[in-house]
Amino acid sequence: MRVKKAALLSILPIALSASSGEVFASSGNPIMQLAWTPKTEVLEYHSCGAADACWVAQVKNKQTKKRIAILRCDGEKLFSSVGRRAETNTAEDCHKFENDHKFQEIPEALRELLNR
Repeated sequence: MRVKKAALLSILPIALSASSGEVFASSGNPIMQLAWTPKTEVLEYHSCGAADACWVAQVKNKQTKKRIAILRCDGEKLFSSVGRRAETNTAEDCHKFENDHKFQEIPEALRELLNR
């Protein structure tokens, strides 16, 4: 019985590290959390390319992990969506976010999108 427990405990770290890699594998870049209120929600950001021109920011319910809103730049155009609505082309470029205040601009744009 002890041998089985020891074997399971030795496999656990491998299984956990394999599953946590899915977050990085999907985008190639780590997910960052940006400052956001209310505390029942979380704002996640990650870039989707080597350059920071392609990125995705999502507001999610902290408990259920369901997406509330998304704002993303494909390197050229800006897209957004709230809830289950289809994604729309919000702007023809992402120039508003190409500055030193990007991580302040993104939450502001998402609050505006959510009418908050």
